[in-house]
Amino acid sequence: MREYEDNSHNLVYENADKSAFRDVGEPSELMRCIGNLPEAIPANDPRVDLIVKSLSKIDAHPIAKPVPLRDLNELIKDNIVSETKISIYEGGWPDMRAIPGSDIPLPVELFVAAPMIKDWREGRVSESKGGKSSRDIIRQYAGMNPKTSPPIRSVDVVVDSDGGVFLALQGDGAHRLCAAKMRGDREILCREISIVRLN
Repeated sequence: MREYEDNSHNLVYENADKSAFRDVGEPSELMRCIGNLPEAIPANDPRVDLIVKSLSKIDAHPIAKPVPLRDLNELIKDNIVSETKISIYEGGWPDMRAIPGSDIPLPVELFVAAPMIKDWREGRVSESKGGKSSRDIIRQYAGMNPKTSPPIRSVDVVVDSDGGVFLALQGDGAHRLCAAKMRGDREILCREISIVRLN
């Protein structure tokens, strides 16, 4: 099971509606696709394509402001029933190799959280990267071609017992995700995907 790190940077969130993510999307076919998944499957497994197609069919209700990732992880960490990792690699060590074209497109509207992001347009609070503010970095990414941007990493597809579904970015790529939301992109390329089922 995944480990949830305590990150003091996430304490910058104010007045977040911690229940906002519950109604992001209602899957129709997704529950059938993830019914009996093993702990790991490769990205070229036919079931992955079915999962992606079912996610793209969800009537999403995007949230205006992100949910604090730390709070979200606290809510779900004790309720995980199963977790399946979708790997971009195939074969065993030391002969593992990346599967060509294995990055997975996931719906941008289903994302509710990303590391340290307080606002999808503003980005991170009181943080600069290379002398630029989060807002400037997001605008720079928003001006780029989304098809040539590198994929974001470590995404959870969280499905609760009532069939609600949402996505949370646990790894890098938060500014690229914000840029995709600003542009109104329908999908963003992801890798290191985990399907997390809650009780």
